[in-house]
Amino acid sequence: MIENRGVILVLAYARSDLLNELFESIKQLTDVEKVSIVVVRQIGIDSVGITLNKWQELIEVLVETDGSAGTAAENISKNRLAGYAVSFDSLGADWVLAVEDDVLLASDTVLFTKRMFEKYQSHRNFRAINLGSRLKKSELGQSTYCLTRFGVVGQASVLPRATWQKMQRMGIIEVARSGHWDSAMEAFVKTGFCVAPNNSRYIDRGWVDATHMSSNPEDDYYKEIAASFNQLKESPDTSFKRMDLGYWWREDLKTYRNWKNLFYWITFASRSPIVIQTYRKLRKFFLRLR
Repeated sequence: MIENRGVILVLAYARSDLLNELFESIKQLTDVEKVSIVVVRQIGIDSVGITLNKWQELIEVLVETDGSAGTAAENISKNRLAGYAVSFDSLGADWVLAVEDDVLLASDTVLFTKRMFEKYQSHRNFRAINLGSRLKKSELGQSTYCLTRFGVVGQASVLPRATWQKMQRMGIIEVARSGHWDSAMEAFVKTGFCVAPNNSRYIDRGWVDATHMSSNPEDDYYKEIAASFNQLKESPDTSFKRMDLGYWWREDLKTYRNWKNLFYWITFASRSPIVIQTYRKLRKFFLRLR
């Protein structure tokens, strides 16, 4: 079997101490030597540059942006999309694991990603891999996964090349540059499924210098992610079996059911950039005829 090319995309801004700890967790990943590491850094914080210099032997590509895209949301989108573009379009990645700088990764994160990508890469409804969970850690949870109907999670998630290319053709990536990248992608991603582990492959420490998350480290979200975190060097069963266990923590996080796809395609079509642009052109045309 030909080895698929994977990239870990690190999104760095201001939290140099957390960034260093993220790289410590990346260094100990199983199979990390088989992936490339791309970093997108928004310049402005000198300590972040010092941290990246420390880890330069691991980093294959460093992209620096100046934060001039506009709002904070626009800069976040610009930085992430720049990283995806370098990884997919320049490096030829088959999948990209994007991770924010306040996250720690479990040792088997790359192993889990590779297994899931190999299993589902040829499935037409496969959209992404979200690496988090809030189900309490268990031996069963460590070696199983589920299929969900959800958007792409910003903290730590994997985008396959096929999803990226489809979103480029549909004009979604262009829309994502101008605001919240995740909401721009959500309707399309929900036309298919996201794979997710039943025990989390990351810990989120977003309370430090929080921008869009709770600044309270005792928030249930942070505590439940940590209680779900898979700390084993390798999961008990690395063949990973599907087991949909139920997901209570978000009302919009649904177990994937194939028969519901038509509804989500209709929803997407009503919001699609191409459909909206076509409607505006037709409206302008008929207004001129009056």
